[in-house]
Amino acid sequence: MPRISKDPLVRRNEILDTAEALFNRVGYEKTSTIDIAKTMQVAQGTLYYYFESKDALASALIARQLEQIREHYARIARAPHLTAYEKIAWVFVYELDAPTGHVENFKYLQHDNNAVLRQKLYIQTICKFTPILTEIIVQGNREQRFRVANPALAAEFFLSTLHHWADSALFKWTPEERRLRLQAIQPIFENLFGVAPGSFALEALRAAARGIAQDN
Repeated sequence: MPRISKDPLVRRNEILDTAEALFNRVGYEKTSTIDIAKTMQVAQGTLYYYFESKDALASALIARQLEQIREHYARIARAPHLTAYEKIAWVFVYELDAPTGHVENFKYLQHDNNAVLRQKLYIQTICKFTPILTEIIVQGNREQRFRVANPALAAEFFLSTLHHWADSALFKWTPEERRLRLQAIQPIFENLFGVAPGSFALEALRAAARGIAQDN
């Protein structure tokens, strides 16, 4: 019987799906490429055909998980009919209320053996999302709504703070605990963006983001 070859993209995603399940159950540190291959019932060489190492596989997994979120951000950032303030409001609400359930998708990173994955998530988030947030801040400066001297550095600080202090994918915050943390840091973000006090109150942000579709 002739061997059936799978589409490379399908096989690659199968490997990532299997790795994600194992990382969720036992953690990255306790999972080997042999474990992944055995679970899939394929030769270990199959994994190395697609990924040169477990580290490269982990990087690809985080990149895949972030891609849909990055697409949401990019669509909003490039929507010509939205003001910069509306776009930043959408970012806050998207992260706080998690309308697409994306926060839950990263809950497995809380596993004690997934420190490497948490680090990869942080690095990739900064690298992939900083240019998008920078676009929004530059627009806000142009509209004279924001007053930011260095948009790229402001974007990095914003993302670092949002995804470390208030992210329940990294910490076991409840929705209420996350809300309180964002409220507490509101004045710092207002100062960072050079907006009037109260501009980043959660009620104001939710009102500004209301009606902005996820597929905008």
